[in-house]
Amino acid sequence: MDKETKKKNTYNKEILNRIKEKYGLSKRFITMSLSGDRKSEMTETIRKDYKKMENAIAVLLKTL
Repeated sequence: MDKETKKKNTYNKEILNRIKEKYGLSKRFITMSLSGDRKSEMTETIRKDYKKMENAIAVLLKTL
């Protein structure tokens, strides 16, 4: 009868800081939005921005 545990996600801290500056939200709200614990219009915007920034970083690293 073990309690089910939730996987801890790791996110790019620089992207989190950029989103925090852009929207003026707390890191906690941003990470909860990315993990799916929150559902709102802002959550969808945060997810899209995070994915866009993550892809831009990946493309940049491939060019080096």
